[in-house]
Amino acid sequence: MTSPTVRDVAALADVSLATVDRVLNNRKGVSAKAIAKVRAAVAQSGYIRNLAAANLSQRRVYRFCFVVPAGDTGFIALLQNAIEAQRSHLMQRQILIQIVPTRAFDVAGQVAVLRSLDCDAVALMVSESPEIQEEVSRLMAAGIQVVTLVADLPQSGRSAYVGIDNVAAGRTAAEFMGRFVHGAGPVLMIAGSLTSRDHTERLMGFRLVMQERFETLGLLPVVEGSDDATTVERLVLAAAAAQPLAGIYAIGAGNRGLVRAVNAITPKPVTIVHELTPTSRAGLRDGTITLVLDQDTLAATAAAVEIMRQLTEGRDLPPDAGKIRLNLYCRENI
Repeated sequence: MTSPTVRDVAALADVSLATVDRVLNNRKGVSAKAIAKVRAAVAQSGYIRNLAAANLSQRRVYRFCFVVPAGDTGFIALLQNAIEAQRSHLMQRQILIQIVPTRAFDVAGQVAVLRSLDCDAVALMVSESPEIQEEVSRLMAAGIQVVTLVADLPQSGRSAYVGIDNVAAGRTAAEFMGRFVHGAGPVLMIAGSLTSRDHTERLMGFRLVMQERFETLGLLPVVEGSDDATTVERLVLAAAAAQPLAGIYAIGAGNRGLVRAVNAITPKPVTIVHELTPTSRAGLRDGTITLVLDQDTLAATAAAVEIMRQLTEGRDLPPDAGKIRLNLYCRENI
């Protein structure tokens, strides 16, 4: 017995082959009634699509978007450079990449961008909010696969997450903070924004370990630096003026301001930051920064592209498809 074909689906649905093709490829220009008829015919016939063969024969072009913050922070620049570095290679594989910038932590602006997308799949680095989650659900319902990047949105119904385990990253930072700090003293925690899930997860992991094993150090209330170097510098100097700091855990960006502030403090606190950027690398070399927790942006963006392709083709993902390794850097191994 032969397997059902698209012609069988078209006959059952009483529509053209072109309409079936549009529905199967999530293209526009099809009425809701026709979509329902095609989907019902697919279920009735038992039609199973060989997407890999279809894409090969049709030379399908994939259209993937990366929605990431704009700005000149070191990590964002590395992320965008990693995407750009793959563009030519991906074009040879019929994969077109578009970078769509947004303002960091600007929920309204991010929602507007999500509503304007026209692509097969999208990788998002956005804030966590009910409005964003609603837009992710809408994109998924429209047939656009959604992958979260760096910061997860687990309640949104997204297809996959690509990034490090941020709770484990925070716990790791606390383990080293507790070992590096000698004696008692307060530790300052600086997040970019608590609307960003990666920041809140790192903060949670950090607090748990500090409270479990290093409670004598004490934690100051977390402050938000908006990933802005000037704001971070001001917050660090204000905290240091109130009392000597034993340690600083910088959860987000703005490390140029952090370095300027730490260089003005005597004695220098143990300082742990995220992402190996030119600023944090220089800070490691001159002793301003003690430890850097880094995620490989090239590995993350490459994984995001591959996952978007597999999802678009209807393939199942392995459980660890989006897991990115956490790397640790000190002065001696950069």
